[in-house]
Amino acid sequence: MENLRSRLAELHTELENLDALDAEARAALETVMREIQDVLARSEDEEGGEAPSLADRLRDAGRHFEETHPALTATVGRVVDALAALGI
Repeated sequence: MENLRSRLAELHTELENLDALDAEARAALETVMREIQDVLARSEDEEGGEAPSLADRLRDAGRHFEETHPALTATVGRVVDALAALGI
């Protein structure tokens, strides 16, 4: 869980530093990040019904800006990997 929290913090920092990210992509990423944080806050031991779709939605959001923001795409990939490692 700590790895996922670290990756989310990294993603949050990347989002704060990007000026050219369009509003739709930024909103999609921020929504998914909030949902992941909500799942983590509810219970670290409980498997939430939303969890599998969170990684998919984050991956989809990352595809939107893959060519224009490669560093952010890499960070999103690390968050997805952390979710997968936790079975989320």
